[in-house]
Amino acid sequence: MITDRQAIETARGAWMALAPMRSRRRRLKAFTYGRQWGDTTLTTDGRRVSEAQKLAEEGRTPVTNNIIRQMVKSIIGRYRYMCGAAGDGDLAGARVGADLTAASVSETDARALEEFLISGMAVQRIEGNRVENVSPERFFYHEFMDGDGSDLRLAGILRDMTVADVLERFAEGDVRRARELKRVLAAERAAPDIWPRGDYGSFDMPRLPQSCRVVELWRLIRREALMVTDPFTGETRAESADALERLEGINRARAECGTEPLRWEYRVDGHWECEWLTPRGAVLGRARAARCPVALKFYPLIDGEVHSLVEDVVDQQKYVNRLVSLLDHIISSSAKGVLLYPADQLPEGFTWRDLRRIWANPMGILPFRRTSKTMTPMQVNGGGNAGAGAADMLKMQLQLFDEISGATGALRGRSASATGEGMLRAELENATVSMLDVLAAFRSFVLRRDRLMAGKNVGL
Repeated sequence: MITDRQAIETARGAWMALAPMRSRRRRLKAFTYGRQWGDTTLTTDGRRVSEAQKLAEEGRTPVTNNIIRQMVKSIIGRYRYMCGAAGDGDLAGARVGADLTAASVSETDARALEEFLISGMAVQRIEGNRVENVSPERFFYHEFMDGDGSDLRLAGILRDMTVADVLERFAEGDVRRARELKRVLAAERAAPDIWPRGDYGSFDMPRLPQSCRVVELWRLIRREALMVTDPFTGETRAESADALERLEGINRARAECGTEPLRWEYRVDGHWECEWLTPRGAVLGRARAARCPVALKFYPLIDGEVHSLVEDVVDQQKYVNRLVSLLDHIISSSAKGVLLYPADQLPEGFTWRDLRRIWANPMGILPFRRTSKTMTPMQVNGGGNAGAGAADMLKMQLQLFDEISGATGALRGRSASATGEGMLRAELENATVSMLDVLAAFRSFVLRRDRLMAGKNVGL
């Protein structure tokens, strides 16, 4: 079987170069789905631990108030509603939805939009009329500068396929080739039956059990060519640029015979070539196409950088969680305060642990020796206003979250300031307009994908 080590090393290098992008996306995805205390921080003794562990060591409970997830769901819901109401005369359809689409949003596109909001990347693989969402965790590419990938030159997808799937796709009905494929796959590293939770695998190892890793690599091949027209036969054919001297010799011979010479035009033609490879470089199959079957949109891709909507509000989410945790700690520790209890008044048969349990957590009991027989157990309470400043800060952070994200209360179906239908509609329209750049960018991706499915020229 043919081996293309240069191709597999090119793919491996492109995938490894995107390690920072994958790490950033995992963090943003974790925040979106509620795992918001995983960032590392330094303790007072210099250890690097997670924020959740640090709070636990300080005796505090990390509290998560996930408003990022609600923001993402609200935007996806608003997008689907706008697309469905585009022809109904509704505000969303009359002003914004008409610019998007009158068709309903498929589940595939809704999930692509969710990925777009989280990571700023939407990637889909088109095969016939089938559309497949591709996770950025499995997608790699060479750097490009245009957000829709019109200057893309290399792209690839890491796939996990069973041996049966590989044989069905690449054996070509030949039993001898099927045997050779099984021999090659047997030499590859097998996937473990169960991956540790949170382990995303590697370039070589498949993620799914009882599968093998296949690398789908697409590369744009540009070649010089001469489009030669023979006036005598009316035939037009492509010749290599190296054939120039031979063609000029033919024309000199034709000139001597009085025959009309050949005419040609220099061009640089491009086409996409695909190779399906094993991690060791064995070529399972090859294909050629006029354009890459991958539609993508990166947002906003300024100087090659991607910055998603979720990334904009992560800091506000972290601060909200800190303030909520702080308020929770203040309330829990100031509900009863600390109990001062004379040491010689401990009931017979009781331990301090028993007394503390009865008094109820998280309150503490502080034994002391009284200096007067008149002293009795007493409670010390610090008052109920300790968290007033933290509550004001929390309110301010929630307002900042709405302003930074653009997903205001009206967009989420509620409003604290609107007093009538007209004002609510105005707030909803303003909130939708603030999201228009993100939604219109995703809509341009969908339209480009549709043109690619229809076989129309999309710039590649």
